[in-house]
Amino acid sequence: MKNSYALPLLFILICYSHNANAGDVYPKQANSLNSYEFGQFVKDYMPNANASNSWSFSTNDSKIIWDKGIERNEYTRQFQKNGYIRINFDNYSLQESSYNNPNSKAEAAWGISYYGDNTKNVDMISINHSEAAGMLSTDENEKVKPFNSLIEKNILYKPVCLYKMTGGNYSIAYELSSPNKKDIYLLETNSEGSGGLSTFYDLFNEKEKLHEYFFDVSDKNENACLII
Repeated sequence: MKNSYALPLLFILICYSHNANAGDVYPKQANSLNSYEFGQFVKDYMPNANASNSWSFSTNDSKIIWDKGIERNEYTRQFQKNGYIRINFDNYSLQESSYNNPNSKAEAAWGISYYGDNTKNVDMISINHSEAAGMLSTDENEKVKPFNSLIEKNILYKPVCLYKMTGGNYSIAYELSSPNKKDIYLLETNSEGSGGLSTFYDLFNEKEKLHEYFFDVSDKNENACLII
C-alpha cells in the first residue's frame, strides 16, 4: 500500500515546485524567470579579483528576459538594452500596481537596463520597479532596502557619496566589497511624491563612472556628490 502513494505524492511535489518558481508575474514575459535574491544579483556582477572590471552588452543571464536589442538614446547619447528580472529581498517580492490591475495578485518584475558609451562595454546597470509596481507604500519601500540581503551574501557596504535633492529625494552611493571580488558601487536613489515612494538601484564598476553620473544629473555641479 505504501508504494501506491509514492508516485501521486511525487507528482504533487513536482507540480508545487514548478508553480513556486513560475508564479504569476507581471509583465507576462517574465513568468518563466526564476526569482533572484537582491544580494546574489549584486554579487554576480562583482568581478572576480583576478578578472577585468568590464561588463558587456553581450553578457547573457538566464534570469533576465530582454525586451529588444541595443538601442541608442538620443537624449543621453548612450547605448542601452532593456529587459525584466524578478528580484526579491529576503524572499519579499513586490506586487503588480493596483493602477495596472486593481484585482491582481501578480508579482511585479523589475525593469533592468544596461547602459554604455559604446555597443560593447556596459558602464551602469539599473533596476527599477516603476513600470510594474508603480509607487510604493512606506511598508513596501522599507522591504526593498538592500542591506540585509547584501550582508547575507557576505557583501560589505560603505557609504561614499550623498546627493541630496529637494524634499525626500536623495541618492546614496555605497562601495561594495566581498572576499575574492573586486569592489563595485551601488547607488540607491529614493524619491517621494504624492502617489507614494520609490527606490531604484544602479551598479557601477568604476568610481569614475559613478562620479560622471552625478556630474550629469546635477546640472554640471561638480560638488553635487558629497564624499562621506
